[in-house]
Amino acid sequence: MNTSSTATAETLDARPDGSFARKPQGGCCGSTQKRKWSAIELATMIGGFIVFWPIGLAALGLKLVKGEMWPGASDSVSPWTAYKAWKDKTGGKPFGAASAVWSAASTSGSTSGNAAFDAYKREQLDRLEAERRKLDEEQKAFATYLAKLREAKDQDEFDRFMAERGAAKPSEG
Repeated sequence: MNTSSTATAETLDARPDGSFARKPQGGCCGSTQKRKWSAIELATMIGGFIVFWPIGLAALGLKLVKGEMWPGASDSVSPWTAYKAWKDKTGGKPFGAASAVWSAASTSGSTSGNAAFDAYKREQLDRLEAERRKLDEEQKAFATYLAKLREAKDQDEFDRFMAERGAAKPSEG
């Protein structure tokens, strides 16, 4: 074989008569390389969306099912696998739960190898946790205070309304 040839052993097919022929490159013959979108596929998809949207959607779905939506689609995991893993890890809770999971993971089982530093770290984390609890209590107390203020304001407005209404009734008669 000529060393300047660009063909490799993987792209050549041996014939019974001893000659070699190139294997076609494409998805139909066992090649793991994905085809690029052809002009016909693009035109079908775009034209389908323009003329009748289910045709364009069907073209996209066909590419997705065949594993040709992005390079390496059938060889690797899908792009949304990371999202699914995150959702399973956090139990589908919002981002606040993810930070709680992260902080729990960072405090449990992670040691620096230095007992003094680990004790200092534990002490600081406990102090911060106590501060967080204190802030939560203050937030609840403030919410209660605001509720009482709203209640007092509502009562004051109601009393003013009743006083004005009561003063207006005798003059009408």
